[in-house]
Amino acid sequence: MALDVLVLPRRVVQRFADLSREEVADLFLSAHTIAKKVETQYKAESLTITIQDGVQAGQTVPHVHVHLIPRRTGDWADNNDIYPEIDEKERELAQTLKQQSQTTTTTPIKKKFVDDENRQQRTPEDMASEAKVLRALFEQSEDIWSV
Repeated sequence: MALDVLVLPRRVVQRFADLSREEVADLFLSAHTIAKKVETQYKAESLTITIQDGVQAGQTVPHVHVHLIPRRTGDWADNNDIYPEIDEKERELAQTLKQQSQTTTTTPIKKKFVDDENRQQRTPEDMASEAKVLRALFEQSEDIWSV
């Protein structure tokens, strides 16, 4: 399954410990709500939920975030194989953000994944469409979109 949903606090902070108690509660209550919807929408059997908190933990983007990754039986031969993939996603996200700041092109960036030969390259438009589907799942939820 290619989906990796990121849940971020409203305030940009680099480390988890920099969040206030209220922000921690909001982050995890949001992750909890989103996780239930994502698991149902993508017919996942379970989820990998992780935070890479600091450079030594694999964090490459200086904004704390929670990964929600839908899982199914057999998606990785060994369940621990997901962690190098999460590390790779962190590096890709950092690279993508850097490239986007240097150019306005929407050309997809070639990425390496476990199932590269079977994976369709996702464009920014594809991801925007996916985000629209996910957003619709929450339109009836409590005021999660206000700033």
